[in-house]
Amino acid sequence: MKKRNWFLFLIISAFVLALAACQQADPKGSYAAAYKKLAEAEKYDFSADIGLKVDASNMGAEDKQIAEVLNNLKLTVSGKTDSKTKQSEVVLKGEMKVQNMTMNFDVPVFMDEKKQVGYIKLDSVLDNFGLFLGTTGMNFDSLKGKYLEFPLEDDQSSSKEAEDIQKKLMDSIQKGADNLSADQFKTEDLTDKEKEKGASEKITFSLKDEEVKQVVMNVIKIIGDASEKTLSKDDLNNVKDGLKDLTFKKYNVTTTLDDKKNILSQKADVSVDFDIKDFPKSIAITTDSSFKEIDGDVTFSHKPKKSDIVTEEEAQNLMANDALNF
Repeated sequence: MKKRNWFLFLIISAFVLALAACQQADPKGSYAAAYKKLAEAEKYDFSADIGLKVDASNMGAEDKQIAEVLNNLKLTVSGKTDSKTKQSEVVLKGEMKVQNMTMNFDVPVFMDEKKQVGYIKLDSVLDNFGLFLGTTGMNFDSLKGKYLEFPLEDDQSSSKEAEDIQKKLMDSIQKGADNLSADQFKTEDLTDKEKEKGASEKITFSLKDEEVKQVVMNVIKIIGDASEKTLSKDDLNNVKDGLKDLTFKKYNVTTTLDDKKNILSQKADVSVDFDIKDFPKSIAITTDSSFKEIDGDVTFSHKPKKSDIVTEEEAQNLMANDALNF
């Protein structure tokens, strides 16, 4: 598959996930109150199970192997955020199959935007991805419980620029939602399981191909106008051209709210057909997200102590010393 086409695939996939989360900005009825609380919350916990199905039956052997890995991937992204302290953590947990081998992974990452640094748990990376790093079977006792420090941005202007883009994107999606027909939003009966989890209301909506593409085009324009660093003009033009050759066959979202109009859960079911040379026939993306502790008590589980933080050079030295003792 050509590089530009894989790039388009990643952009569309990321967009689908973002739009599913942001489309709750509809100002009508329950959605307005629920979305406002989540958008303005300083703290919350979240978790999302993500599934991909890529139909690459029309492609070569290498691309079919990539598609097979994606199709067999089981991924849960969970995390906590505190916008007041500008700290957050994300845990990537799941299972992937590569060349008839099953690999489980559980990788926590902590980020501090004020300091512009992140920390990734080293032993989790070595334990889970030793096959790719060439460290399988090796014991790095010195790195147990250590977190590798890495930079988030090279300068503060990039962070401010990203915040500006995010705000403009949200405004654009909110305006787009205002134009949606009220008939697209329906109240559904709750299941017993949803009631047990505290849901008091369930709302569903669907978007048509043209509606999704219009939001995509608005997003592309905002990114292009706001930053040359985020996407190059060539990349943006590639995405615009690619939209002509794809069709959103399905875009369904189901959301449950509690009695205080907080978003409890959100499921998105999206499928896209492609008519692009050297590109998969279709992709389907499902997400099952949950939210809790909205502006409640959020305690980070993977915020490293100062004594547990190591630089890249320090990590390499510790690994070298451990290697000598094998």
